[in-house]
Amino acid sequence: MCLTIPAKVIFLKGNKAQVDFSGKQKEVDTQLVKIRVGDYVMVSNGFVIKKVNKKEAEELLKILNKNL
Repeated sequence: MCLTIPAKVIFLKGNKAQVDFSGKQKEVDTQLVKIRVGDYVMVSNGFVIKKVNKKEAEELLKILNKNL
């Protein structure tokens, strides 16, 4: 089972993006979804798999923080 985590896009470079996971930054692949700086995305196994709105990302982070 894989855990999909919401993150905010900090900057883009080609098919890669630097994203912020509640204070931890990581480079991820963006080939599957068209995104922009400032977007909130769901990341799984190093790939952006879905764009989400800010409210949805915040709600998911609350649930994850509560249960992990």
